[in-house]
This record gives sequence, structure tokens and C-alpha cells, in this order.
Amino acid sequence: MPPVSRRTICLLLALSPLLIGAGSSSSPTLKEALADKHLPIAVAKFTNLDKSITSWAELDDANQFVIAYYVDDGTGRPQPPLYLDRYDKKRGEWKSAALSDTEPGDSAVDTPCFGSVLSVQAAGNRLFLETHINPSAGCLIVLSAEFKLEASLYGWLLGRLGEDRLVYQQSEVHFAPVHPAQIALFDLRTKRDVTIFPPKPDSSIRQARTLQLREFYKGNEEWCSKNNDPCDPKDFDSTVQGPVATSDTDAALAFLISYEQIQLVEGDVEKPSGPQDVLYIYRRADDEAKMEYREMLLSDAKARFGDVALQNLLQPEVLQKIFAVNPAKKP
Repeated sequence: MPPVSRRTICLLLALSPLLIGAGSSSSPTLKEALADKHLPIAVAKFTNLDKSITSWAELDDANQFVIAYYVDDGTGRPQPPLYLDRYDKKRGEWKSAALSDTEPGDSAVDTPCFGSVLSVQAAGNRLFLETHINPSAGCLIVLSAEFKLEASLYGWLLGRLGEDRLVYQQSEVHFAPVHPAQIALFDLRTKRDVTIFPPKPDSSIRQARTLQLREFYKGNEEWCSKNNDPCDPKDFDSTVQGPVATSDTDAALAFLISYEQIQLVEGDVEKPSGPQDVLYIYRRADDEAKMEYREMLLSDAKARFGDVALQNLLQPEVLQKIFAVNPAKKP
């Protein structure tokens, strides 16, 4: 079974509020949500233990249990503040916090980010919360071990390079004629945010896609008007296919992009699709001046390197072969 995309998951959540704990008369209290976790809740000083909660997600691993939630105000909609309760399993200690949109300085979370919590992840000493805005948009909230806000990004986490660099997909406008994927690197130390995909200048496959669409639009001006499409040949659908592989050794990453059409149109005429599996491999992504990439069809990569996982393509000896073929391309 192919992996389910985040967009599909978000759409299902939007259509099925019960799946995300949306408020109703049956919304559980925090105490009820924690009842089967076998945690020592009696020793904690919870603010919301007997209150109904909504739109929550949990993390439960060997080191800690974390629940991120909203208090249900009866509307079923997540309203700030966003509460967190964490149990440190090694220290046997509880810690709680509330994230709001009214904190001074850089401590406030942007109001649109207060959507249903899709997931809580941990890496190093940080927590990563993903919230839902719409099927094409969400927020990534990054917290320190002390629940201090380190970043609030419009998008969702794809991977990490080292301890401090995040690979994330930027949110898109949902009700738009096209949905081009954008991938960025965010440095938690310097707060520098760099979009690495689509690469600039355009790559050969993307240039060919632009020419393909330019020819299609020449004879379909009426179609453009009917579908409220600007018909810009440089603006086209692209989708991240599956997970992003990363390697700290060469600050490298690899991912697949599909240029197949995902736009819903009226009438029988549809835009021609582009290639489905296009491989992008980057190295030296930790230095914008030295960062370079390669683009190739996945079928060509398999012919050269075998049917190997993306992670294997990031081994130093394989990267040397990949980047030895053509002059270095910089995004």
C-alpha cells in the first residue's frame, strides 16, 4: 500500500472531526484521556484535569509522555492557548505549559497556527508539534526542553540536518488552481530560512515542463478562463513523494517529486502531466554558498545505481559518483 500523503490525512481530519478529538458532548476530560496511560497523575498539579479537551495529539516513548491539547469551549474549534503536559519518565516529574498568541516579543505563536494538533514528535531536547490549518497548510511549532518557543513555521517537518537545521515543506494556498511544492531549510540557531526547492535557476526537467505547458496554453485560452487558471507555464503542480532522506555526513538530502497533475478542472480537457518520479539530491546544504544539487528521473538513477533506498544514495562514495557526472548545479 503506498504511503498516505499529509494532504490526504489533513483532508480526512477536516471531514471527520471525531478523528481529531473535535469538541462535542462526548469530548473527554484530560483525566479521562490520561486514564489508560498508567501515569502518576495524582502527584501532578494539573490546571485542566477535569476539563474537556479537544484537538489533541500525544507522544509516548521510552523517555517521556507528552499531550498537546486545547480546552473544549463548546464550539469544537481549537482556541488558544495550546496546553502541554509532559511526564519525564526518568525523573518522574510533570511539567506543564500554555502557548498563546499574546506573549510579548518572539514568544507568541501566530494565531493561524492554533489548529488541531496532528502530531507531537521529539528529537534531541526539542519537541515538534504539527498543527492543521487546511489540507494544504499547517504549522510546525518547535519547543525547547523548557517549552520555550524556538520557531513557528508555516509548513510541516520533513527531516533534520544535524541538531539545528530543519527540512520542512512550506504551506500552500489551498484554494488555488495549482499547488507547487516548496521545500526549505530553517536554521534554529541563526533563524535563517532558505528555500531550496524549486531550485533556482530552473533545472532541465522543470524547463521541459514549462515548455510543455506553454504549448498547451497556446490553444486553450478559453479553458484558462473557465477554470480560473492564470495559465502561467512556470507555475505548475508538484508533490513530494514519500519521505525525505538526510545525512549529516555531507549535509545531504534526497527526495522525490511528482509533476503529475493534481488540479481538478471542469470539462474534458486536462493539462498534460509531467514525469511522476523525479529525484533531487543535494549536498553541502549547511552552506548556502556551496550547496549543490542533481536532478534525474528515478528510472535513470536506478539504471546507474540499482534499485536502492534514497538513504543509500547519500553515502559518501555514491554522492561522489552522482556529483562527478555534470558541472555542479546550485539552487
